[in-house]
Amino acid sequence: MKLVIEDEAGTRSVVPFASDAIVVGRASEGVTFRLGDRNVSRRHARFVRQNGTVFVEDLGSLTGTRVNGERITGRRKLRPGDLVQIGDYDLAVLAEGDAAVPGAPPPLPVGAHDPNAITTRLPARPAPPGPVRARPRGALRLSIFAGAVALALGAAAGWAVGTLTGAR
Repeated sequence: MKLVIEDEAGTRSVVPFASDAIVVGRASEGVTFRLGDRNVSRRHARFVRQNGTVFVEDLGSLTGTRVNGERITGRRKLRPGDLVQIGDYDLAVLAEGDAAVPGAPPPLPVGAHDPNAITTRLPARPAPPGPVRARPRGALRLSIFAGAVALALGAAAGWAVGTLTGAR
């Protein structure tokens, strides 16, 4: 069994189950694989392998752990094809013989996050069936943030002008 982690840019990392548990989170210590996004808690979730079955459990994270779009509480059994979402990361569990994509490009240099992980850049995966709620990413997220800041600055400037000119 192996855990496949895809970041916002589409880079996939493969983490083999070297023990019966994989802990993911933002912390630099105490986790098996580091997810560096600010929407990820220090110790966010644990993937546990028991008798050939993998379970995921949220470790009290602030933003939560989702399986197929549903926020979980407690421990959830993962089935083939289940998509786990943690912050801006998508995760899935594959059997040892499963290949992510035939003919994929060779691995990129291994990152500093886990020297045992294999990181590759793969084509985008097909969309899951059924309605999907898009998450703001990249440029869209930046545009939303910039708009909110502009609105706040405009309101503050309006208040300041009104206060200084004595307008009511």
